[in-house]
Amino acid sequence: MSLNALLNPSSVAVVGASSRAGALGQRVLDNLQKSGFMGAVYPIHPSETRLAHWDCFPTLDALPEAPECVAIGLAAERVLPILEQAANRGAKAAVVFASGFSEVGEQGQRMQKSLADFCRSSGMKVCGPNVLGVRNLHRQFALYSAPLAHDAPRGGVAIAAHSGSACVALSGTGRFGLSHVVSMGNSAVLDVEDYLEHFAGDPNTRVACLFLEAVRNPGRLAASAMRMRAAGKPVLALKVGRTAKGAAASAAHTGSLAASHAAASDFFRQAGIEVFDDLDELIETCALFDAVRKAPSGNGLAVINISGGEVALTCDLGHELGLSLPSLSEETSSSLSNILPSFGTVANPLDATSAALSDPSMYAKAMTALLDDPGVGLLAVSQDCPAGLSDAAALGYGRLAQTAVEIEKTSRKPVVFYSNVSGPLHAATVEPLRGSPVPCLQGARPALVAVRAFLRWHGWTATSTLPPVNVQPIPAWQVRLAAGDALSEAEAKRFLHDHGVRIAREATAGSVHAAVGAADEIGYPVVLKVDSPDIPHKSDAGGVALSLRNAQEVATAFDHINESVRRHHPGARIHGVVVQEMVRGGVEMIIGTTQHPPFGRGVVVGAGGVLVELMNDSAFALTPIDHARASDLVGQTRAARLLAGYRGEPEADRPAFEELLVKISAIAEAYADSIETIELNPVAVLPVGQGACPLDALIIPRKTDN
Repeated sequence: MSLNALLNPSSVAVVGASSRAGALGQRVLDNLQKSGFMGAVYPIHPSETRLAHWDCFPTLDALPEAPECVAIGLAAERVLPILEQAANRGAKAAVVFASGFSEVGEQGQRMQKSLADFCRSSGMKVCGPNVLGVRNLHRQFALYSAPLAHDAPRGGVAIAAHSGSACVALSGTGRFGLSHVVSMGNSAVLDVEDYLEHFAGDPNTRVACLFLEAVRNPGRLAASAMRMRAAGKPVLALKVGRTAKGAAASAAHTGSLAASHAAASDFFRQAGIEVFDDLDELIETCALFDAVRKAPSGNGLAVINISGGEVALTCDLGHELGLSLPSLSEETSSSLSNILPSFGTVANPLDATSAALSDPSMYAKAMTALLDDPGVGLLAVSQDCPAGLSDAAALGYGRLAQTAVEIEKTSRKPVVFYSNVSGPLHAATVEPLRGSPVPCLQGARPALVAVRAFLRWHGWTATSTLPPVNVQPIPAWQVRLAAGDALSEAEAKRFLHDHGVRIAREATAGSVHAAVGAADEIGYPVVLKVDSPDIPHKSDAGGVALSLRNAQEVATAFDHINESVRRHHPGARIHGVVVQEMVRGGVEMIIGTTQHPPFGRGVVVGAGGVLVELMNDSAFALTPIDHARASDLVGQTRAARLLAGYRGEPEADRPAFEELLVKISAIAEAYADSIETIELNPVAVLPVGQGACPLDALIIPRKTDN
């Protein structure tokens, strides 16, 4: 999608133009003038004849030509009539600055819907409402209502933020060159995916930097991110609303509803969008991508420093962040042994010792040796350079920076320089880096996060979105699920069995006599569980009895279960009990699926049983998942160690459990319109070769709007 009418117009009209200092309309005109915009500007004012150095017009209809873009600096209730006039006059785009729309309540939501409906029917491309505006630095264009730094560096980073304040923060760092700044606000008409589609085709944009409060159309966002990737342009994002409180603040700000953080994270992973936890991480990563043109040869990172203590810090952070700091090859180790002083230690990260300050050539040789190592894809030079350094020390460190720049010129691999401390840096140290392809990053953690993102982006490959297991919905079960009531455990087990999932031998019983008969047939020991669609947590209500060894214990347990669950849940529907074989041994795990609008369905896996909440050990992915992703998810849990055979216990049948995980993922996809939640807890993962068996199951249908 081209947004040239909005981001690169030939003419603009400013409705609400003003000469009053500090007024929104005055700031918009001031920014247009100071940006050096060369197109036609038409201030709209009912009585003024001239503002700044442009002639005024009383209405849009009085203009000598149709403006390509219209800036509307009026109150919310006056916006729609102006948009209608603009469309009738032939305008193609508009910026709506006003707040007072979906972020303030029902009336504002109705106004925003009317605005969006009109724009979609008329084809008007609108940024807003509730925005600061838009800026295109390569075209000297700004329709922007906040004061601007007109000496901001031009470059390849395009910023698009739902938050105006985030726009100001990101565009004002001076850490990287800008191509565009877009304050998206409420995004009633155009949203992030529209801007990404434009950036993908924009020759001046190399990187997209996003600050997101909501994702409203994940399918289009993923598609636009793929277009960016096809153009060789990374998409870097900070998504707020990761906590309940943050989500509430985001909703109050823009009228958006935040989705599950886990679902959002996995969505971004699948779409190849790099996501960050704070502005510092995002800024350092933008600086890295904006400066570096070379691609790493692999995901291995080498780091060189002149401090043993800070080498240890790098090791700690690298491990925490999941960076690959590979061991050096024998050839590299041998070379470094000959290069370093006798008291130096060869390792990665490398402590080149303080001797580098007096012998820059030694430092250069060490850097070259690291870059020549086949396992190294990128070299990071770690050197503190705070503004409070003495000039002499700063100059010495500056020689190390200059060495990094010189070595990068002849290397096929990228080189990055970073200070372990953030904040102001000494000019004498960083001056050699200015304008070079060796970025100067600030802060050890943000810098290493940026390096991780850089390596990951270059090594990313798309994952399949097709279910690896073909599950066809069974019409009879679709009818049952459409009834809307939760399935009892017995029903849920039959559902699973009908879809090829192994379940334990069991039977339902509505009386003591039937329960004893079922237990005799199954064989002791057995388990008794209340059979009710209204009691999802049976153990909490006294609805489970384990290891029953004979008929008398079954009869006693039957009476006790009925008495206990009726006391805890007097209104619950009780169908009797489930009599189940007592499955011995194995590791208890959990598999669950649930809906995560707007991203779709997700599957969670982790340690199961009655301690599932206490253990808080789980991994999440959007469905569908394949066998490789299932293995990755299980490996993310602490329970993976239990499956491997912890402290002498037999190794569990992890492949069978992963196969079950893939199967449940496929079932959730097949019944996407019918099932809200599937929970198997616990799943007994038996010793190798014996499989995995769900011991309890909960299935909750989706509610319909009937």
